[in-house]
Amino acid sequence: MLLTCRSSAAHLPLILIRREVPMPIAISHRFSDDDLPVEAGRYRLIASGSCPWCRRVLIARRLLGLVEALPVSWTYGRGEDGYWELTGADGEPGIDPALGARSLAEVYATTPGYTPPPTVPALVDMTTGQVVSDDSGDMLFDLSTAWWRLQRKGAPDLYPINRRNSTDAWDAWLAEHVNGPHGTATHSKDEEEAVEAANSVLIAFDVIDTLLARATRMEASREAALTVQDVPPLSAVVSVEQFLCGVAPTGSDIRLFTTVQAYEYGGRRHYPGGEAPSVAFWPALARWFHALEGRSGWVGSEERSALGL
Repeated sequence: MLLTCRSSAAHLPLILIRREVPMPIAISHRFSDDDLPVEAGRYRLIASGSCPWCRRVLIARRLLGLVEALPVSWTYGRGEDGYWELTGADGEPGIDPALGARSLAEVYATTPGYTPPPTVPALVDMTTGQVVSDDSGDMLFDLSTAWWRLQRKGAPDLYPINRRNSTDAWDAWLAEHVNGPHGTATHSKDEEEAVEAANSVLIAFDVIDTLLARATRMEASREAALTVQDVPPLSAVVSVEQFLCGVAPTGSDIRLFTTVQAYEYGGRRHYPGGEAPSVAFWPALARWFHALEGRSGWVGSEERSALGL
């Protein structure tokens, strides 16, 4: 039985991205006036520090000061039913005291339209006990925007209006060329599919390294390896500087960061043909990655433990 993490396309419904994991719930709700209300303490996030899709939500939760408003139930591995196992009050596998369940599947079971397997991250409405969202990209975007009233004073604007064209373009491009393909490269049993996905990720790293190098006046070490076909149609809308969309990190940086993190700390060893290069192979990308890694809130204790850092 495979343990699955929930990926996401960009938050705009008009952008269609191939999904690697079937939707476990029929409707993944959004925080808006006509759907889910924003209320501190009403929802609970089920997450694993080992899952890059979870880590993107966990980073936003910390950076925005939503730790108390959105509590977390942790899961660490597979239980007897083959699905994510929850933990008791002592942090060991057992019945989660808030959810009253031992397995992620038990939580999903009461959700209308649920189709196995259950995935993380999962957002539970504690008033009903049902999973209301299973889409990490939607959670990241909604916490950054719809939850602004509950954010800490001085919280970063992860999706600034004046950079929205850039973040939309990056979110869609990263989903297609980095986030989804990384999962395929490390998990697909089809060798040809895995090789194609791995090549997509490595070429995307070449592209990103080149764009970051140009923007920060570093030598674009990978530019000579690119062709016109490799370069994404981003130049008209993005404003790459120190980070993907300017001088401050945005949600797009979070989406890339957690996949680079997964690649660097274990994932690259499972690429087809043996171990893929360390992120150090791309100097500008490596500088970007380590700069974020050293910032407060970007790597929590649960993630650090799960990644062996």
